[in-house]
Amino acid sequence: MADASAPMQNADKEKPTNIEIEDPEEKQRQEWRWNDWDSISNNIEHVLETHRFHVIVIVFVVLDVVIVTLQLLIDHDIIKVDHHKKEHIEHGLHATSIAILALFVVELMVKLAIFKLQFFKKYFEVFDGIVVIISFVLDVIPTSDSTAAAELVILARLWRVARIINGIILSITTAKEEEIGKLKKLNQKLEEDNTRLRGELEAINKKLEALTCDD
Repeated sequence: MADASAPMQNADKEKPTNIEIEDPEEKQRQEWRWNDWDSISNNIEHVLETHRFHVIVIVFVVLDVVIVTLQLLIDHDIIKVDHHKKEHIEHGLHATSIAILALFVVELMVKLAIFKLQFFKKYFEVFDGIVVIISFVLDVIPTSDSTAAAELVILARLWRVARIINGIILSITTAKEEEIGKLKKLNQKLEEDNTRLRGELEAINKKLEALTCDD
C-alpha cells in the first residue's frame, strides 16, 4: 500500500519559499551610494560656507544691481542710446539679469537639497530665498509699472549684498573665535605637558642625587 503522505511531502518540497536572500554586494553598493552622497553633500556644504563663494555671490549681485539700474536709466532716457540699438541693449541687459537670477535660484535649490529642513531654521536664508524668488518673478513676468518693479528689484538686490556682507563678517568672527579657542586648548595642553615633564625631571634628579649619595 502506497504511503498517502508521500504526495503531500513532495508538494511541500516543490512549494516555492518566499524567503528573500539579501545580496551582500547590492547592500554594499547601497552603502557606497549613501556614503558618496554624504561626502558630496559635505563638500557642497563646505563650498557654500566659504568666503570665496560669498564674494562670488556678492560680485554677481552687484553686477545684477548695475544691470537693473542701467535698464531703468535707459528706459527713462536718462542714458541716451540710439533708438535702433535701444531695444537690443535692453533685451541683452534683461536676459543677463535673468541668467544671473537663474543662478541664484539654482543656489537656493542646492541649499534646500543639502540643508533640507535645517534651511528653514536659518531665518536670514529663508528671507534671502524669498527675495531671490520675488526678484526672479518680477524679472520674468512683465508688470504694468516697470519703474516700481525695477526699484523693488534694486532694493531686493541691495538687501542681498548687505545680508551676504553681514554673513561674511559673522563667519570671519566665528572662525577667529574658533581659532582662539583651539589656541587656548593647545596652550593649556602644553602647560600640562610642561608641568608633567618638570615633575618627571625632578624625579630623575632625585634618583641621580640618591645614586650619587650611595657612591
